[in-house]
Amino acid sequence: MLYFVITNIATSIALLLLLALILTRMPFFRQVLLNEGEYASEEERAGQALKYQIIVGLVFAVFCIVSDQIGIMVTGALPNARVIGILSSGFLGGPPAGVLTAVIAAIHRYLIFPERISTTACVISALLQGVLASVIGRKYRDLNFYSNQFLIGITFFAEFLHIILILVLTRPFTEAVSIVMNIIVPMAIMNSIGMVMFFNVFRSIFNEADLKAASMVSLALRTAERCTHWLEKGLRDREAMQKVIETILQESRCLGAAIIRGYEYYGRSEAFQDIELNKDNYPRLLLTAKTYKSTRVGRVPLPEDAFFPLYEKYLIVSAPVVLDEHNDDVLALVLLFRKNVYSYKAETEFTDGLARFFATQLKLAQMEQQKENLRRAEYKALQAQINPHFLFNALNTISFFCREKPEKARELLIALSAYFRNMLSDVDYMVPLETELEHVRAYVKLEEARFEDRLSVRISAEPEQCTCHVPSLILQPIVENAIRHGATKREKGVVEILVRKEENSTIIDVRDNGPGMPPNLIESLHSGDGEPPADGGHGIGLWNVIQRMKEVFGKDGGLQIISGGSGTFVRMVIPNECRGKKL
Repeated sequence: MLYFVITNIATSIALLLLLALILTRMPFFRQVLLNEGEYASEEERAGQALKYQIIVGLVFAVFCIVSDQIGIMVTGALPNARVIGILSSGFLGGPPAGVLTAVIAAIHRYLIFPERISTTACVISALLQGVLASVIGRKYRDLNFYSNQFLIGITFFAEFLHIILILVLTRPFTEAVSIVMNIIVPMAIMNSIGMVMFFNVFRSIFNEADLKAASMVSLALRTAERCTHWLEKGLRDREAMQKVIETILQESRCLGAAIIRGYEYYGRSEAFQDIELNKDNYPRLLLTAKTYKSTRVGRVPLPEDAFFPLYEKYLIVSAPVVLDEHNDDVLALVLLFRKNVYSYKAETEFTDGLARFFATQLKLAQMEQQKENLRRAEYKALQAQINPHFLFNALNTISFFCREKPEKARELLIALSAYFRNMLSDVDYMVPLETELEHVRAYVKLEEARFEDRLSVRISAEPEQCTCHVPSLILQPIVENAIRHGATKREKGVVEILVRKEENSTIIDVRDNGPGMPPNLIESLHSGDGEPPADGGHGIGLWNVIQRMKEVFGKDGGLQIISGGSGTFVRMVIPNECRGKKL
């Protein structure tokens, strides 16, 4: 007798484990357990959840029916694993599922053997087990809550209710005791073990899915991290884009990769080398991914499709790299994976995540390029701001020396040539300090020739003190301000330029003996309120220098200005960490 009981229950448990394997691969069941899926509103979410819970209830009800149908009657009772189906339905699907399963299981149990002495007890116990499962399932929806000890305890408790009902409702009492001792007790033990096995199947499968998802996330992050350096260079650098492709192949399990813009490859692996794109063969996969801005998987290839040769060997996934939503500036990241995989969801998510990261990084690279273009435009504007009065005065001075001192005129022409060469040359935004001083020396030579004995400029800058880099044309406006608005206002004007290197910075001091600057102008320059001085030109040069210094060096940038009746002192501090920096 015990053999038949164990065999019946073992068969039902095996069937239940098979059901667990099937359920874990059904998308709707994952939505019920893991709360996956996106809905437009809470009402829609609730309606969709109820629908799935009803389906879960029906699925487990079918299991209970099958468990009863395959059972063999023993001493007036039917050994089965019904309790596992009812409890599992309530735990996994919530109250709607648990109640539905219990009601259907109870009705079926009554209909198949209405005359048996244990029928009433079995029907009532099924309903009570459904209520118990529903109460617990409503409060605890986390699969991790159901430990092995809890499952064994709750299954024993459910079967204990069954035992009490049989002893109370089944007559004669001796038959009730016989059923309990011979059938229900073995059922309680077997069903408790089966309950643990059933839930462990769920845990192992979902844990495996979690590990796979975590692995793909880690893989995507590692790949993205390694690609960041190359993406910072932007789309203009094709070698960098090719490095991105090589990095993807090294880090991920994909078999091929390409970055495509229109009909042009910005980078591609060997698998794409013989595939050229044009209007006639443009892949439908790329077109749909760009049009709908969503990740797509190639499914139905057409012979005229450029990717047609790839479909035989690979699973093709294309994700849009959206650079500009408004102008439809969309690249396509295409990855090739091993074909005939069981599920391509992980590959799709990996490609989509990588494409989104690439879009962000390339947008940042575009912003940085635009910032650089703005800096160069400002530099060009400075180059274009050649003071016509300075040019006129310089030429007049040179023409004066042409008659009396031709050698001096020649020196001044060389200085003027050097001055304009520095102004007009397309150099880096950051230049060595020595290069900037050459430009200043050329300017000073022309001004000293013009004012002759009325102006003296002394530059103290040893080569070993001039190892830093400074923004181009940053020092000349300060010197020009010291000469035009300072030294030349005196009968004998003096300007001193001193460069010295300290531990953390390079200090550049410019001092003149002029009448000084108005206090309100100095206050306006130091406040940095973003507006140039409205003084007809006096101070605008210094204001431009201050703004550029702050842009390059941040809070450490700017000028120190001290002015009074005996002259003006301007100090520029160049932080050491910016030495050699190219912008």
